[in-house]
Amino acid sequence: MSLRLRFLPLFMVAPDMVLARPLMLMEQGRVVLNLPVDHVLTQANLAQLRAHHAQYVCVQEEDYRGQMARECFEMDQIKRLQTIFYHADLGDPETRAFFEAVLAYRTA
Repeated sequence: MSLRLRFLPLFMVAPDMVLARPLMLMEQGRVVLNLPVDHVLTQANLAQLRAHHAQYVCVQEEDYRGQMARECFEMDQIKRLQTIFYHADLGDPETRAFFEAVLAYRTA
């Protein structure tokens, strides 16, 4: 089974979810919480995240969609972003990088 990355708001994150990306929270220029990839979140971790005002967490979950469903979803996201960026100059490196970043976020 393949894994899917999901960026979830903190209120949707539950104990036993696994981090898909490292999580580092900083306050006043110092690290207050640093969790590695593949860390299994605990209730205490969630309390720390709330205490330090975290908003989103990237977790991994099993992707039960079939290959065809994943490809259709990705194509829908590309079409949607092309509509949103219709008047943007995608030849500009910064605009293109932003487009690619949004696409990566939406298809994760």
